[in-house]
Amino acid sequence: MEKLMREHYGIPKDTEARLWSCFSPNASNELTNPDSTIQDEGLFQDQVIVIDTRSANGEWHRPTRWLSYPSELVSNITANSAASKMVTRRTIGDGSVNNEAESSSSSMYTSTQPGLCGLCNIGNTCFMNSVIQCMSNCPPITQYFLNGDHYEELNETNPLGMRGEIAKAFGELIKSLWSGTSTYTVPHHFKLQVGKFAPQFSGYQQQDSQELLTFLLDGLHEDLNRIKKKPYIEFKDSDSRPDLEVSKESWENYQKRNNSIIVDVFHGLLKSTVICPDCSKVSITFDPFCYLSLPLPQSRNKYIDVTFMPYNPPEKPLLYKVALPKKGKVQDLLDDVSRMCDVNSENLILAEVTKHHFRTVFSREDSLEHVDERDILYVYELPVRDNTDYHVIPVCHWEWHPESNHNLSQLFGVPFFVVVPRTNCTFAKLYETIIARLTHYINHVDNKNITMDSEDSPMSGSENNADSSKEYLKMGLFTVYNIDPSSSNAVRKLHNDGQAISFPDEFDQQYLALQWTVDNRNKYFNNLADIRQERLRTSKPSSVLQLSDCMELYTTCEKLGADDAWFCPVCKKHQQATKKFDLWSLPDILIIHLKRFSYNRYKREKIDRVVEFPIMGLDMSDYVIGKDDKSTIYDLIGVCNHYGGMGGGHYTAYAQNKLDRKWYCFDDSHVSAVFPDTIVSNAAYVLFYMRRKTPVRAMDVH
Repeated sequence: MEKLMREHYGIPKDTEARLWSCFSPNASNELTNPDSTIQDEGLFQDQVIVIDTRSANGEWHRPTRWLSYPSELVSNITANSAASKMVTRRTIGDGSVNNEAESSSSSMYTSTQPGLCGLCNIGNTCFMNSVIQCMSNCPPITQYFLNGDHYEELNETNPLGMRGEIAKAFGELIKSLWSGTSTYTVPHHFKLQVGKFAPQFSGYQQQDSQELLTFLLDGLHEDLNRIKKKPYIEFKDSDSRPDLEVSKESWENYQKRNNSIIVDVFHGLLKSTVICPDCSKVSITFDPFCYLSLPLPQSRNKYIDVTFMPYNPPEKPLLYKVALPKKGKVQDLLDDVSRMCDVNSENLILAEVTKHHFRTVFSREDSLEHVDERDILYVYELPVRDNTDYHVIPVCHWEWHPESNHNLSQLFGVPFFVVVPRTNCTFAKLYETIIARLTHYINHVDNKNITMDSEDSPMSGSENNADSSKEYLKMGLFTVYNIDPSSSNAVRKLHNDGQAISFPDEFDQQYLALQWTVDNRNKYFNNLADIRQERLRTSKPSSVLQLSDCMELYTTCEKLGADDAWFCPVCKKHQQATKKFDLWSLPDILIIHLKRFSYNRYKREKIDRVVEFPIMGLDMSDYVIGKDDKSTIYDLIGVCNHYGGMGGGHYTAYAQNKLDRKWYCFDDSHVSAVFPDTIVSNAAYVLFYMRRKTPVRAMDVH
């Protein structure tokens, strides 16, 4: 890459040069190893690369605003097929540059409170940034690294570790975050080390923050494991021995092989009870855990927002939230609405509206599995129970612009249905029916201000003997078109010629579009009037979950599936046994992972329900069956948030600063204060709690 940049900028071979990768203004990293690859350096597409040359007087150019240069100074080059496209620049003039080439991350140097330092996003790394910020605000861990204790406990020969590289990179990053001199820092070196030992994190794709946290905790543990040579320990069955004896034996055996600051702070003990369904063999084991992955109870109901649209114009639309069985049918939804609105369910139809037109009109027998809770749904009342003698015609509003050439992208408002006879329906009758349906949407019509199409004015047709009526003058409000996407004549204007209109037997893709001029729409169309919000009696008061609901589900006895069968030592075969988890002992810092992502062979989805959790005073005493003198009361210190859906989205973190006890939002490089009452949301993904009265040495951040 240096060779190509020299050729591109005409830099002689005998001129000394150096390369910098730049992540943000004043945030950089010198590329010092000429033999390293682009992947080794963690460079990504559209990365800014600066080539700096030494002047004749022996000084380097030192630019201050690498990312604010004019676009004409930027050139794109391609090193080779193995290289990404880089945005490159040659330095041009005096200035200053972060010269910390040996540091693990480059920073923007501005005095700030220790711990309130953002992390630059260097290519979909928000998942990593959120985890680092939560870990950084775990006081026992932060103090351990700030004191440099990790250097004394590095285990560089552990075959299960990362030669101490993860621990050293993390320690340097913690020092940068708590230096009090940076508003943000770039975790470049840390990401390189993570990618080196965990290739799944080496690229720049969005990843799961919980998976990164699991790797980090395990990597730090093995890098800092005080046990240099792990002894072989033979597993012993519980054999009906007292739980206290077995649990103590299990924990002591575990610590003979695993002893680190991570074990001290994050590890607890789980009791697992498995019972064979045939011989009733009971197997009890005690296993260490680093975090709890709690399932979210799945509701058997769907909570669907629907708007009821009465056919009688004076009546206003009503917004309801209905609770229905997930395996129910559309008919169940219509029945609920009919009971609350006192209309016959046979006069109702359900439709999904997207971008001001009907996307789907549901059959009564359709399963509610086809109805998404995020869809915009309307229940329309019709004046007839079947369409044997009537056409039920969908109608949309269309704003006309002379330059649009019948571009239907200008749809607006809420679509609706009109019901007209199958025979002898003239244009005037259709227009009159439409006007009657729109009474609720049309402001007072001033006859003098309407410009009518003379061809379609009431006096030009055969039905001009009606009253001098205001209703007929309203005929100039809009023009009616029949839209048939499947026809070569997709847009067909309907005329007031006194003849009966020929409609298709069924309206599948066809609909009517009311073409409004911009002036008429602005003057006379009243956007949907106030919608009264009510809730059906079938709805629950709230679909919010409590953290206790998740804990109870986690500790509930379950039957193992065929794929997870347990080998019974008595029956000598795999059995679908029952299994139950109980918490025996808890760590000083308790990490709770809310399993929001659901996977099965048919689909993947994210559970967006709010799980309410306490900021202060989480009491775990109801779930801990082991007896010790440690407190079971915990206070929240951090939250990793995920916004968006599967396979993408964005991660942020909330964390409490140990020094001022205030809460902050860490959104990549941005840090801002937040109120505690904003922390609980449906984005909460990983929770960090610290035991009350956890001994922590005073924070020395200098």
